[in-house]
Amino acid sequence: MWAKHEGENPTGSFKDRGMTVGTSMAIFFNAKTVVCASTGNTAASMAAYAALGGLKAVVFIPKGEIALGKLSQSLAYGAKTIQINGNFDDAMRIVKELAPKLGFYPLNSLNPFRLEGQKTIVFELLQQRGWQAPDWIVVPGGNLGNTAAFGKALAELKESKLIHRVPRVAVIQAAGSNPFYQSYLTDFKEKITVLAPETLATAIRIGSPINYAKAVKTIQFTKGVVEQVGETEIMDAKAVVDGCGIGCEPASACTVAGIRKLVKKGVIKKDESVVGILTGNLLKDPQATLDYHSKGIPAPSKYANKPLIIAPTISKIRQALK
Repeated sequence: MWAKHEGENPTGSFKDRGMTVGTSMAIFFNAKTVVCASTGNTAASMAAYAALGGLKAVVFIPKGEIALGKLSQSLAYGAKTIQINGNFDDAMRIVKELAPKLGFYPLNSLNPFRLEGQKTIVFELLQQRGWQAPDWIVVPGGNLGNTAAFGKALAELKESKLIHRVPRVAVIQAAGSNPFYQSYLTDFKEKITVLAPETLATAIRIGSPINYAKAVKTIQFTKGVVEQVGETEIMDAKAVVDGCGIGCEPASACTVAGIRKLVKKGVIKKDESVVGILTGNLLKDPQATLDYHSKGIPAPSKYANKPLIIAPTISKIRQALK
């Protein structure tokens, strides 16, 4: 098993892959203002690249449902940040209606150039492996932009004969925000929407993914699977990744929790090669980390590393360190 850490990108998430392309195209089309709905990472990335490219940026975020690390980036990079009383899907609806009326250039993953940029995750991981495809690529599922992009990338690589077999793609969703998983259980005969998605993995707290149809094609083309994981599974997996000295945000940990679950079920065989995508870095959501280690959220915290509060004396410190 390998983990490809997209949290090492400039703003700390995989969104930069698509946003550098999307923002470049906005400039090419002479746009003055770019806009997005976001659970955090999209807003942070768009705000950064807009600032770099001399564009105005407007972001719509669900009030109280965005991690502070991401919100701080959006504010710092100068984006006009509008919090709405609703969830991500409400924000996305506003962007789709508002953008054409005001002449704003939308940079959510409904923008095809965003997905073209995100294909490079797959191009790069295969290049890093000497063009030897793994058996599996595992990725978290929220708005399903990566899932859509990965399928397109793999189809193009197979057609161009850069790879000779196609890895299976596994998409992992949080159990409280799992419309794609529920649709998968019906063999995609019914498109499910989760009206009130809820998960600590705020980056994938999305009830109506905009790239659903393209993501279905990816699962079908790669003979892939969709799985769900619970909050404790997510945060325990995150603690394991964090404990390696690199760390990731909760949505990234869905990948590791999902791999563990799929191996346990026998879907991923123990002799198969797997590349898991870690989508964002640890500091994107420091509150989730603090809550896990200090408050036991969600309970129980299997790997909690609770800070100690003791009197400032050598004897007390010695006793604590024993």
